[in-house]
Amino acid sequence: MSRQVVITGRGVVSPLGIGLAAHWAGALSGRSAITRSSRLVAQGLPVDLAAPVSDAELAPYLNRLPRRQLKLLNRVTRFAMLAASLAVEEAGLGSLPPDPTRFGVFLGTFFTALDPAAFVQLLAASESESQPGSLDLAKANAYCMASINPIDYSLKTMPNLGAGHLAIAHNAQAICRVVSDPPTGGLQAIAQAAWTIREGLADVALAGGAEAPLEELIFMNFCTLDCLARNAEPPGAACAPFDARRCGTVLGEGAGFVVLEELEHARARSARVLGELLGSGVVGGSDSLYGTSDAKGIAERLGRAMARAIERSGTREIDVIFANGDGTRVRDQAETAAVRSLFGDRARKIPLTAPKAMQGHLFSAAGPVELITCLLSLERGIIPPTLNYQEPDPLCDLDYVPNEPRREPELRVAMLNGIGLFGESATLVARRGEV
Repeated sequence: MSRQVVITGRGVVSPLGIGLAAHWAGALSGRSAITRSSRLVAQGLPVDLAAPVSDAELAPYLNRLPRRQLKLLNRVTRFAMLAASLAVEEAGLGSLPPDPTRFGVFLGTFFTALDPAAFVQLLAASESESQPGSLDLAKANAYCMASINPIDYSLKTMPNLGAGHLAIAHNAQAICRVVSDPPTGGLQAIAQAAWTIREGLADVALAGGAEAPLEELIFMNFCTLDCLARNAEPPGAACAPFDARRCGTVLGEGAGFVVLEELEHARARSARVLGELLGSGVVGGSDSLYGTSDAKGIAERLGRAMARAIERSGTREIDVIFANGDGTRVRDQAETAAVRSLFGDRARKIPLTAPKAMQGHLFSAAGPVELITCLLSLERGIIPPTLNYQEPDPLCDLDYVPNEPRREPELRVAMLNGIGLFGESATLVARRGEV
């Protein structure tokens, strides 16, 4: 019999707020964290809508991180380190750390960023004198050897270093793993961590995701894909999952981490059980790019991920679904079709909610942050709303909890969905903390 995996700690850094209280208040507030970014406009980018983490809110929390290491940490790693520290604190692991050889780290992240200013300096210094506008490789190499700060071009750009910083900070020596598969990387990291504990390879794991895709060079690439909402007024109305008028998603940033623990290990140290991971399902994608994929194919893949998670969880009694719901026409339609296919007539009786309408799409951080929102929802018997749902789409005909939080005191089991860039899908099934 496989071991039970429970959640004993949660940490969140999101556009809605930092820490459980601020994030949960934001999730129930009916406000959107999506705003118009003058910084993106100044860069000449055609899209200016984003959901950033407030630097003013972030600054006081940076005191939690080792001051001497801050210069080594890019924005993604700062988010991850902060969310992980909050999760470890809630789990009570600071005063009684686990056996380091039985403690693992699983991080979902994808985007790595060059410092734009340093990159521009490199290009300017490397321009050929004989052929203006082209690169002189010898000059570029000479500049790199003499003037490049290795922190900016290696220690801040390798995605595995975020997991390494986490493992070092928390003395986790069992497994240190990165899942680079947006936007499902965070859900996959949590699923892998849970499997590791179930199979007896670890007793405790820090698992989650972190992203900062609002850096200009990353954001520019997304502007070339036809998936971002634009020209919304007010900006908070830009992302409208499942609504007939929906026109795309909005990028956000942040991090979410949970402490996963084997049940008997948690009981032995009298830890509070905040929830249980019952099952997961992960399915690979196709070769169709984000925003242009086939709805039928995505629905089939997501349906398989959901079915696997249901089978492994041992229950079909799902009380709420935290949907992928990113506001793109194809994915919202596909998710609706997949839920209808899996649950049949009962599909219309299961409430769905789409947090991305409020917090934006956090990519690898989306699933972990939404899992934390989900755990708070199960604990408190309230489902956060799907903002901006005004005009029903005939192809999206489920109960999307429109615009206002809904009290559901009997919530026990939830499903979370994520759909990736190429239709790859991941699903988790979680239960309220009552084991």
